[in-house]
Amino acid sequence: MKVLLTIVLSLITSNAFSFSLNNTVGAAFSKNTVPVNIADNCTNLGVSSAELLSMVSDAGTMYWNTVSTSRLRITAGSVVSVDSKFYTDKVCTTNSGSCEPNTDLTVASDILITCNGDTTDNFPNAQKTVLAITIPNNISDRTINGALIAINDRSDNIFQDQSRAKMVSVLAHEIGHAVGLGHSPVGDSLMYYTLVPVRDRLGWDDIDGITYLYPREQPFGCGTIEDINNSGKGAPLLFVLLMPFLLIQLLKLRDRFSHSFS
Repeated sequence: MKVLLTIVLSLITSNAFSFSLNNTVGAAFSKNTVPVNIADNCTNLGVSSAELLSMVSDAGTMYWNTVSTSRLRITAGSVVSVDSKFYTDKVCTTNSGSCEPNTDLTVASDILITCNGDTTDNFPNAQKTVLAITIPNNISDRTINGALIAINDRSDNIFQDQSRAKMVSVLAHEIGHAVGLGHSPVGDSLMYYTLVPVRDRLGWDDIDGITYLYPREQPFGCGTIEDINNSGKGAPLLFVLLMPFLLIQLLKLRDRFSHSFS
């Protein structure tokens, strides 16, 4: 028993996360269910707004909604009409290492996927192969109120050339940014920092990241354990998984001692 506890405690105190966050305050949506809406302004993607909405549903079902340790659930919202600025304007007013969001494109709530054809700032010739730009652009303290995903809608965009499965994984990747995750250096992660062959599931780094931002409340009345260094984002994943086992062992130990003294 002492060996088990020593191993468990040493792993619990480890804080070797690989995932990164895409904002400096570790912001996340406060609600458990986050709808993703689609703007009806795409002209060059080769897929309809309704089909994009269907892909969003698959992105939730196949990826983010599979994490049992996370409270977050992604759902398909609706097709909406937006101002023409969402198609023509730049996403960031400044982009020298960090993005200062363009307040004209602020998303009031939830996640909005819009097409964008700006070839000056968002998708210039030097970056025409960029699939999308994503930023939570409505944050209050540590709460994301709204986030924007701008898909490259240049006439020569490469999104239109992808398979449906690839499009779904791209949308799932961008949704990861929208809910607060940055890029991962781990090659088998959906949030890996560069374009890779299509992913059909999350990697462990993705699971750790989304659990960190959106921890599910734990049973047994134990609550969550505050991580002082990270402002209380919840217990590490390993502790969550081992808690039921540890409780069972403690109960067995209690029964053994009670029988010994009876």
